Amino acid sequence: EQKLFLDYAKETYYYRIYELALSTGMRSGELRGLQWSDIDFQSKTIYVTHTLLHRNREYFLDSPKTTSSERDIPMLDNVYHLLKLQQQIQRKEQLIMGKLWVSPAGFEHLVFTTPKGRPVSRHLFKVCTDKIIQKVQKDHPLFPHITPHTFRHTFATRSIERGIPPKVLQTILGHKDLATTMDTYAHVLPNTKSSEMQKLAGLFD
Repeated sequence: EQKLFLDYAKETYYYRIYELALSTGMRSGELRGLQWSDIDFQSKTIYVTHTLLHRNREYFLDSPKTTSSERDIPMLDNVYHLLKLQQQIQRKEQLIMGKLWVSPAGFEHLVFTTPKGRPVSRHLFKVCTDKIIQKVQKDHPLFPHITPHTFRHTFATRSIERGIPPKVLQTILGHKDLATTMDTYAHVLPNTKSSEMQKLAGLFD
């Protein structure tokens, strides 16, 4: 399902934000509020320091959901390359659009914007995601309806499947405590009780 969605999203304007979501587990507001100053290409690290909110037709950057939501996320190679590409594409768009590129004060350095340089609202992100899903479902009727938040769950599931310890996953996701991570993703944790008990074998020989 992940590969199928990305295949259909490949040619859309926000493809790179989808790939970043699936590669980091960042929340929608964190992705949309990401600024270039949060990206350290040298150390290959993303610093999550705020989230983008849109209320009463005004945008503003707020602190992340909890204090633990402020975190740093190591970049995978694909993330490094997609952000470098995004930077190049954005610079070209700014030159092409000229005076039509209008970013609100304080939002001039967002990593992801609309084609005219404005912040990406939560509603717009959802609408674009829904359009992709509709295209997928025309060819694959059983494909489930998902939301932007689903990408976060997908990232966590993939992480557990690849053996990332829950405590490490907690810090990457920015959960306040381990219980939140365990309660949410315990259903995909492997049942290792029997194999772990075998470590005690031989104690009573």
